[in-house]
Amino acid sequence: MPKFNLPGLRREIARQYSKTFTNHVREKVERDVERAKERMLAAFNSHKVTQDLEGKNSNLVDGGDLFSLIGFEKGSQPTEKLRQLLIRSVKVGRVTSISGGVEVAILVDIPSMDEIQEETPLPWASGRSWVDEVENGVSGLGRYIVTDSPSSRSGKAIQAKSQVSNASMGGIEYMSRIIGNLVKDLTKSIK
Repeated sequence: MPKFNLPGLRREIARQYSKTFTNHVREKVERDVERAKERMLAAFNSHKVTQDLEGKNSNLVDGGDLFSLIGFEKGSQPTEKLRQLLIRSVKVGRVTSISGGVEVAILVDIPSMDEIQEETPLPWASGRSWVDEVENGVSGLGRYIVTDSPSSRSGKAIQAKSQVSNASMGGIEYMSRIIGNLVKDLTKSIK
């Protein structure tokens, strides 16, 4: 009865097919990541925070919006740097076969909350992020007055020196939810 060196045979088969297998896996993973990225960008674009900052709706008192509450300069596009970060950073980083076998390691790059905070500085407070403010609750709503004023940074509202209402704004899950859903989507689709 002939004897076979099964471990050696497995290694030889793996060596012959690992590159083809790895390339096939890479193509599938790249397609899955692109689909997940498209869904993430759709969620970002349709999120009420993004919509409010882009002037597509107003979610605050008296027709006010986050753009003017946060104090962005008139004509600025605060969501655009964040959108570009999402577009360029969600990608397949590395697909490699392990030990020349048919096991494959996949690295998918997604932006961290630190990277998101870096790309979203508050216009009037260096070192702070407007995404952080939105997620933790934007202060100043009680002193927020919607009015045209030459002293308004945004051109839509001003901040009074004292309290004018009891309004307050709690945190809104924004990028933490969008990135969390992206991770769930990737985990489910790449299985």
